Amino acid sequence: MDIPAMPGYIDGMRERQNILLITSDQHRADSLGCYGHPCVRTPHLDILAEEGMMFTNAYSDCPVCIPARTTLVTGIQSHLYGKPEYCPSFRISRPREKFLGSIIGSAGYGNAVVGKTHWHADPDFDAGFNEWISYRTLERLQERLGYGMKTGIGRNEMIPMLDPLPPELCSTNWTVQKSIEFLEKHDHSRPFFLWTSMVHPHPENIIHEPYYSMYDDEDVPEAVIPRWSCSEETTPYAIRKIRYANSHSYMKDREARKARGVYYGMITNVDHQIGRLMGALMKHDFWDNTVIIYTTDHGEHLGDYGTYFKGTMLESSARIPLIIRCPTTMKPHRGETCDSLVELADLLPTFCDIARTPAPDDVTGKSLLPLLDDHVKTVRDELHGQIDNQHMFHDGRYKYLYFADDGAELIFDKSCDPFDEHNLVGDKELEARLRQSFIRHLESESHPHLKDGKLLNLGRKIMDHDRFNISGWLGFKGAG
Repeated sequence: MDIPAMPGYIDGMRERQNILLITSDQHRADSLGCYGHPCVRTPHLDILAEEGMMFTNAYSDCPVCIPARTTLVTGIQSHLYGKPEYCPSFRISRPREKFLGSIIGSAGYGNAVVGKTHWHADPDFDAGFNEWISYRTLERLQERLGYGMKTGIGRNEMIPMLDPLPPELCSTNWTVQKSIEFLEKHDHSRPFFLWTSMVHPHPENIIHEPYYSMYDDEDVPEAVIPRWSCSEETTPYAIRKIRYANSHSYMKDREARKARGVYYGMITNVDHQIGRLMGALMKHDFWDNTVIIYTTDHGEHLGDYGTYFKGTMLESSARIPLIIRCPTTMKPHRGETCDSLVELADLLPTFCDIARTPAPDDVTGKSLLPLLDDHVKTVRDELHGQIDNQHMFHDGRYKYLYFADDGAELIFDKSCDPFDEHNLVGDKELEARLRQSFIRHLESESHPHLKDGKLLNLGRKIMDHDRFNISGWLGFKGAG
């Protein structure tokens, strides 16, 4: 196959860039220094932003781990492949050769995923990657040394705790160390695709020193509690369901403040470990021909709207950080921001463009290379996301949320309302316009939440959930 030349990594018939994808888990978009946070420190991610492009309107189309990560390796939104929810028993129907690892491997890349996978497939499915260095290795090591899950804190709880593990057995540090070892042994005759997939700052909300105490004396921001979220009547069923099904209500004010500080400490540890990885790229002569992408699968409410966890299309849950740093051989723009609506599904076709290989025909994401090359200013005019029975329809300015459980609506003007505080429902003209645009979009998808031209309302009002089933309540291990 003849592939047009591209400045970068030379390998006989082609010239390619290496690709380093770095993902964290549950990292709020506002919780980086480069995104304007008042106290959290992320010096290495800030450097990537200064040397690359920072996306200010990046979203997870289904903000919970399994579907979001499945979108990453397929390039398809979860509601379009049939399961916009956590649902660990669901298995996506898709041939192995159409997953990210297989696609990038067929383009001639040596590739590996290190750390967390977690997608709508069998637990041992590798998404086609040549090498998968999983957390099972680390867990066996922890158990052999006498460590294990002995805290009594569930994997989705925000209760702050000092990690009893030595730093080298912290999952973040271990993931980066194994990634560095991949770089050390990589054959320079071919390009690489390395996915460094960390689990922090996903709870358990546990980290070692100095990160555990790092923000004790900082002016940690208070949670955002909008007026619309303070009343049972004005808070949609889906948000109340999450609020009442996690254990944050046990935390007092001081503990809640500490929990936010420990969350920031976990982020700073992630950042410092990314610094190690950046150093390894420089040491092994990869820095000048490697595209580096940093993002996450979804955010964290962190007390906003009266809840923790993720699982809504509200801003602290659905908006994600996305930074792409291109090497000088690609003649990149430095230190710029892009406000185009983008999403996780866009990454797979972007990787394909960098690798000079076609994406599968059914991929719904859009390559971001035209934005990076400054050929276009936006890749889409509107963005639809869905989790469970909640929908987001974003037109670049207004974010319209529809809740099929009870027919509730929320509308936010993103030009002046960064934290979804001011509900514009009541502006009848705006309501009607956004609702009709959303209906037209659902019609184009033949979406089941549209019936006879009207939005589905399931009529749920009373809380009938299992409070032990959403977020790893009180020591239960399941994580999402």
